Amino acid sequence: MSKLFNYLALLLIVLSFASCQEKKAEANVPKWILSMVSDSKNTSAETDFSNILSDKSVPYIGYIGTDYQKFSIDIQKVQRMNDNQYDVSGITVAKNNRCNFRGTIDIVENREFTHPTYGVDDSMKGQFRRRGCSIAKYNLEEETSQTGSGVFTGYLLFYWYETNDGKFVYDDIDSHSDSYCNNQYAGTWKSNKTKKSKPCAWGQYRVPNSGDLDIGAGEFSVNPKYAKNGWEKK
Repeated sequence: MSKLFNYLALLLIVLSFASCQEKKAEANVPKWILSMVSDSKNTSAETDFSNILSDKSVPYIGYIGTDYQKFSIDIQKVQRMNDNQYDVSGITVAKNNRCNFRGTIDIVENREFTHPTYGVDDSMKGQFRRRGCSIAKYNLEEETSQTGSGVFTGYLLFYWYETNDGKFVYDDIDSHSDSYCNNQYAGTWKSNKTKKSKPCAWGQYRVPNSGDLDIGAGEFSVNPKYAKNGWEKK
């Protein structure tokens, strides 16, 4: 009986510790991500997400600064370094300033949606094992020798689904939806020269944590009051 009691006591301690660790992790994750993963639970996903992180199905839309200056990023290469870390490189453009960058993406946790949808007319029902998303942190450093360079840090949320044969692919099942988005990055950019920081975010289809920048219903559409900040069509 004493052995059973000790085992149960140990189990409670372990479960309590795990719960505390999960709450601690959630406490560090920004609210904009937590609001998008509320209908999900922790899961394992031992796979290479390079194909999703390097997806170029649509270009990224982004902004930098409190005035929502248009910002562009081209992620040109993604390579998995270990179970949770990826080496990333590419090019950024803000106004007429162009910089090369390199950095890392670190997966914080993987999550599985508890009530997944199945696309238009449930056309994807039976076509996948599970739908999920991954939360990650990024640190992207622009070359210090280049004008106007700095460092991007923040959090990333991207969506995937696992096919019936165990492959993890870019989740575009709900691409028909007005609110659809993927590969969502949001955080700050810190100037190498001035050490001052600016908010910065980018994503596919939509831009996360972007206040009143996007007023579009069916697709991303810039608020006219920010049009002069690089968003005017040329």
